[in-house]
Amino acid sequence: MKVLSMAFNGSRLGIRLRPSIVALFLVLAIPLFATTVWIGYVTNDRIARDTADALVEKARFETFNSTIELLEPIKTMVKIAARLGDLQPEFFREDASAAYLMEMLSNNAHIDSAYVAMADGSFRMNLKVRPGARILNEEVPTPARSAQRWLDRKGTADPQDHYFFFDGEGKPAGTRSAAAVYDPRVRPWFKESLAAGNRLSISDPYIFATTGMAGITVSMPFYAQGQPAGVVAVDITLDHLSVFLKSRPVSPGSISLIIDENDRIVAHPDPAESVRREDGKLIQNNLSRLSSDLPGFAMASRPAQGSERFTFIHSKNGLEYVAMLSALPDSLGKSWRVMIVTPLADFSAVWTENNKKLLAFGALAIVIEVLLISLLSKLISRPIEQLESRIMDVQNFTTKPTLAIRSSIPEIQSLIRAVHALETTIGAFASFVPKGLVRKLMNSPQQLELGGHSRFLTIFFSDLESFSSLAESSPAQELLQRVSAYLEAVTLAVNEEQGTIDKFIGDGVMAFWGAPELLDDHAYRSCVASLKVLQRMEVLNAQWVQQGLAPLGIRIGIHSDSVLVGNIGSSERMSYTVMGDGVNLASRLEGVNKDFGTRICVSHSVFKEAGERLWLRPICEVNVKGRRAGMEIYELVGIKGADPSLEASEATVRLCEMTRVAYEAFRNSNMQDALRLYQAVLDAFPQDPVAAAMLARCAQGSGPASSTPA
Repeated sequence: MKVLSMAFNGSRLGIRLRPSIVALFLVLAIPLFATTVWIGYVTNDRIARDTADALVEKARFETFNSTIELLEPIKTMVKIAARLGDLQPEFFREDASAAYLMEMLSNNAHIDSAYVAMADGSFRMNLKVRPGARILNEEVPTPARSAQRWLDRKGTADPQDHYFFFDGEGKPAGTRSAAAVYDPRVRPWFKESLAAGNRLSISDPYIFATTGMAGITVSMPFYAQGQPAGVVAVDITLDHLSVFLKSRPVSPGSISLIIDENDRIVAHPDPAESVRREDGKLIQNNLSRLSSDLPGFAMASRPAQGSERFTFIHSKNGLEYVAMLSALPDSLGKSWRVMIVTPLADFSAVWTENNKKLLAFGALAIVIEVLLISLLSKLISRPIEQLESRIMDVQNFTTKPTLAIRSSIPEIQSLIRAVHALETTIGAFASFVPKGLVRKLMNSPQQLELGGHSRFLTIFFSDLESFSSLAESSPAQELLQRVSAYLEAVTLAVNEEQGTIDKFIGDGVMAFWGAPELLDDHAYRSCVASLKVLQRMEVLNAQWVQQGLAPLGIRIGIHSDSVLVGNIGSSERMSYTVMGDGVNLASRLEGVNKDFGTRICVSHSVFKEAGERLWLRPICEVNVKGRRAGMEIYELVGIKGADPSLEASEATVRLCEMTRVAYEAFRNSNMQDALRLYQAVLDAFPQDPVAAAMLARCAQGSGPASSTPA
């Protein structure tokens, strides 16, 4: 039995089987799933970064080619024109040179104007005209699409600036002239070209004086007799590069631009971003003045020394970007750089979505697998849980209808047979051993072995009045049924108040409180149980009277004392019981009830332990065999503040008070007052046996010194 209890209690501290199976699966599955997702995430992130790098590199290459394709043909045309000037220095003064310049203008859509500046300040130019453009402070003629400009300073003190306009078919569309104020010799491109010597030069981006558009000038000087005779130049607008950058985005959220060594904008996907107006003038824009702070942030995040490609995280939106800053080829002749910035999310969005789907699918798969594992674990653990319940029933000595336990697992089948055999054995054993005692021993930390120890307990004895006469006059079966009903009533009351039935002694019951489990209020609980016994006996007696049977009277004695408690007996047979003088005294108190006509007699030690919670009235002082001093005894008549059915009535409370006053006089040997007071009790309660007994003693002159022996 003890082994069963220890094993079963120990199992409660462990982990349940069914949750263990599910938890084990989760412990194995979740790390595997997490690892798979992580590998997928890392792989997809690497693919996204590689894709971004590849597309950025492709965009850089295409931008290089586009810039070179834009400038190389123009550079060639300028070189040829300069060589022509070397061979025929006066050619560009002739009207025929206008057709040559127009041919240069027509052969390349990116050329805004082609012109020649002579060393004496003369200037010949062919240019494209846009509707609404202003020349010489007036709008150009409406049909005009091109113009020829001629400013001749040779041999005249009052040079004129002439414009000849042509429509889209080359037909004249008007003329315009004004005094010349323009001098090409003071323009930066002229000076830079002469300073460059006999080689091609490309200006920094600037705003064209003629059209107000941003562009660059490709120029080269020509010579006559070793002296500079003039400069051939071509103006190129940067619209083409803007259109190209806009048409070839690396990703939806990317931005590509060309900047110079001073971070000024050479080309931007939005041409309006290339220039800005300041103090009423259009000037070249720079990174810090763009509407988007992304290029500027990328430039600020660029490593001091590192590769052309780098990544950074924007502090405002928290996104990661891939960036490239790469110089254009030296052959271009300018220190221009291509900047490309693209959000990594544009490339990882698909993979991120795939990761989300993978995560959702994996989570769903785990949920489904958990359900399946839970179902399988239920099939495995269900019979074990049923066996556990059956063992609990065995431990608690409870019997209830149970379904047959089935399992296809051989080990569990063997366990089922073993538990069934255990149930049969324990059921037979419980027929001979008190269930309550065994249950308490199984749940108690006390070892099941011979021996005992001293403990302060409360001992209870009950007995039936006139049982011998009842046994002689009643049929055996009827007597057995009535005594069994009485014993059942006592047993239920004792168990309800956590007491221990020690033994049945014929029609008597011995019980105690405070062992094997400790109880701080053992005296109080024994009194509550005693009153419950009286209540139940009243119900039984009412039933028996209706059946024409005589009622059964019951007497109870209760005493609290230090006694020896433990397993008493032999190695073959033992009993958990109490021994000592306190046990004998409780038994004698049960017998004292006969002398005073009471039903529950308690000792003074019970009064000290729980008197403030009980309705007690003093009876007298009795002499106890084996003890020198007498002991005051009390009648228990109710419980204070408990179940209303156990409360004392107002009449009973009055009886207690009157008896207390009378007993005080008796204890003080004031026999006259005691006689009068007990008579008053008897007058108020004519059926009170205690008052009648004490009144007789007072009449005989028997004081406290001659107390009743117990």
